[in-house]
Amino acid sequence: MLISVLLFSFISVLLSSLLIPIIIKFCKLYSLYDTVNARKIHSGNIPRLGGIAIAISFIISVTFLFLTDKTLSFRNALPLLISGILIFSSGILDDIIELRAILKLFVQLIASAIVTLNGFYFHQIFGLPLPKYIGMAFTFFWIIGIINAYNLIDGLDGLCGTLSFTALITFGTILFSSYPDGSAVCFILAASILGFLIFNWPIPNAKIFMGDGGSQFLGFMIATIPLYTSNENLEFNKFLIMLVIVSFPMIDTIAAIWRRIRDHRPIMSPDRLHLHHKLLNLGFSKKHALYMVLSLQSLLCCTVILSIFIEKYRATLLLSVAYTFMICFFSFIHFTNRAVLRKIRMEK
Repeated sequence: MLISVLLFSFISVLLSSLLIPIIIKFCKLYSLYDTVNARKIHSGNIPRLGGIAIAISFIISVTFLFLTDKTLSFRNALPLLISGILIFSSGILDDIIELRAILKLFVQLIASAIVTLNGFYFHQIFGLPLPKYIGMAFTFFWIIGIINAYNLIDGLDGLCGTLSFTALITFGTILFSSYPDGSAVCFILAASILGFLIFNWPIPNAKIFMGDGGSQFLGFMIATIPLYTSNENLEFNKFLIMLVIVSFPMIDTIAAIWRRIRDHRPIMSPDRLHLHHKLLNLGFSKKHALYMVLSLQSLLCCTVILSIFIEKYRATLLLSVAYTFMICFFSFIHFTNRAVLRKIRMEK
């Protein structure tokens, strides 16, 4: 299995990196550029369909992997892939013709239903069994929340891609022995993202964005892949592990929703108060803001991997400390940014 995964991961990187220049030319030909609004920090015309390269290279590579490696079960992964394609298709259509929010939500509900009805849902939290339908209902909210969290965090060159890449490498590592099908999916999807990041890195500037098709697809896969099965130690702390891995987009989204409710604005209205905006306000360049987030995310991922190898209650404590640290980090950035903005207003 390992050799097959490595081979098709390489193919996935290659396909993704070869497709991006073609997609850039296509976007320029038909003027398919990312919109500029209060949430975005770029200027100029940047192609926005990079998610196509991620999804196509992933789907081709993972399909051939499951067809050629008889140690893996294509049947177990099929509901995940079908649902992922639905989310991706909805996101790409939104990139091109701007779908209504209710229609996007409807597609997300269908995709969530497909995976939960096929065993992808939370079975327990901290050892407490969840009744089947409560677990499935909770999973619905979880999946939809994470899809939109990754969509909202996609506002800085390389940010959503690096957060997704590190999350998938971590999940691929911890699922390797207990859920090899899901582990293979993680590694090949991470490879597809790597090919995209070559053109999305902020040095000097990104040449293409992944768009809603890419960010929603990645959010869905990250929210869903680990839900199917795992070993006892991982299952006990699975919810907390997933909270830690997605803490950057999740906490940022919760803060954004609270901010808009407080200010009596629509929940989906754009603003310039996301984490990356605050880091830029504090004097970080786009590159250094990305490196700070990537460093902290890598530390979180190492913490999660470590938690698999220690006693489960100690792992719970370690993961709780990691998540508390992230809340404190966001709070520190928030209050520091507010002080800087207040100082600027007073100087004017």
